[in-house]
Amino acid sequence: MSGAERRVAVVLNPAKISEELTGLVKERAEQLGWAEPLWLETSEDDPGRGMAEQAVEEGVDRVLAAGGDGTVRAVASGLAGSDVSLGIIPAGTANLLARNLGIPLTEPDAVDVALGSTMRSLDVVKITTDDNEPDRFAVMAGIGLDAAIMNSSDSSLKGLKDKAGSVAYVVATARELGRKPRVMRITVDDGPTLRRRAMLCLVGNVGAIQGQVELIPDAKPDDGLLDVVVASPTRFRHWLGILLRLVTRKGQPGDRVDQLVGKRVEVVLEEPDEYELDGDSMGSCQRMVAEIEPGALKVCVVREAAD
Repeated sequence: MSGAERRVAVVLNPAKISEELTGLVKERAEQLGWAEPLWLETSEDDPGRGMAEQAVEEGVDRVLAAGGDGTVRAVASGLAGSDVSLGIIPAGTANLLARNLGIPLTEPDAVDVALGSTMRSLDVVKITTDDNEPDRFAVMAGIGLDAAIMNSSDSSLKGLKDKAGSVAYVVATARELGRKPRVMRITVDDGPTLRRRAMLCLVGNVGAIQGQVELIPDAKPDDGLLDVVVASPTRFRHWLGILLRLVTRKGQPGDRVDQLVGKRVEVVLEEPDEYELDGDSMGSCQRMVAEIEPGALKVCVVREAAD
């Protein structure tokens, strides 16, 4: 296929992008030999998965996801397992996958990377909660404290999040620290089942969140493995150990954190609790099963990230 025949679709969240983005993408696409882009807007009912699947059916070579983490996750889910590559134009508050991959956060630079030729194969994670249809994520899923923080920042603190960005997460964290632990049973592959009164359980494909904080320092997006972190603090010294773990990126004696690695993770709670995918609050569940899909997604990155 010649360069002039290459076609790109843009799945965009109109509430997140700038007014200049469409013109910028058209200009750079023409300069780089792409055909006229196919434009697909997300909706309240569909944050991008259906649009990505439509783009694949129409035979495009690449799909650009322009929006926040929810848009990127939905588009990645729609592209996983196909030959269509993903370009990311981050326009949210956290931009977790973009940060983990070193993708620029400014629109002009992000567009250049998204329409470029350097790509990296990434794992994605298929996730099933209770009796719901399977979904996918690329960054991390969580049950417990982190999901409650996301829900708080998306609901009662939404105005603050829109105006002050990450400040809303700080306020939400302070608000949710007093919540009670949940009884969880965690099974990784065919290993023994852990029973914990945990504040949170994280299943990660990558490890960093905002502020270069490494929640899971050893997580790699292309190693074919899931990294699981279960935190069960009950006293102040346990919380202090967790804080030191985040600062030093090393486990601390007595921090009451379990870290596991595997290809399949099952988390069962005594009672339903909130969960999140890639920073988006998704509701509540009592059972979560996550399974790695190695190398299922091709993502455009800067050359250093590919190397």
